[in-house]
Amino acid sequence: MSDSAPLVVKIGGGLLRAEGIEGLRRACAEASEMAARRRVLVVPGGGPFADAVRAVDARLGLADHTAHALALRAMDQLGVLLRPLLPSAELLRALARPRALGLLLAAPAFEGRPEVPESWTVTSDSLAVLAAAAIGAEEAILLKPVAGVFDRWPSNGAPLDALSAAELAELQARGGGRAVDAYLPEAVRRTGVAVTVRAPGGLGTRITRG
Repeated sequence: MSDSAPLVVKIGGGLLRAEGIEGLRRACAEASEMAARRRVLVVPGGGPFADAVRAVDARLGLADHTAHALALRAMDQLGVLLRPLLPSAELLRALARPRALGLLLAAPAFEGRPEVPESWTVTSDSLAVLAAAAIGAEEAILLKPVAGVFDRWPSNGAPLDALSAAELAELQARGGGRAVDAYLPEAVRRTGVAVTVRAPGGLGTRITRG
């Protein structure tokens, strides 16, 4: 095992929505392969479980802290699906470096942290970046059912190769950059963590502080 900086890998719930369990399986296999070379902390997305929370919030108008708490538990529901696909992973209840491969329990790790905004602008995308900063990782990979960040959506072209945080914020203000949450530019600016947005096995878009 290399002593290099750890890596955070978010396995997006959109893979489950788009490809079923096979999408999660491919992402988990890739995370496990990376963990053979360096420490990898897997952060689960929310996917259809977070969609259910959004639907309840839209209907009932939940308090921000309540919606946030439910959204974190939605991530942990996806984590239940990931556990048998990551049999060697240790479960981590706090933001800490895994010994090799770790699977984060989002609710105990992120609840009650004042630096985490309780807003739908913050999803597991930005939480993965904040987790990376907390464990001393310089990089986070967001595995999603998209090839990367596009200047407009829908798009039949290739994703952008690279963006600065400021460029991503400008792109989102124009209605693009929908592959990631609205808080991600700020998360990258705050932490300096470099982010790659891609599908399993792809190249994707790299986002840096700039």
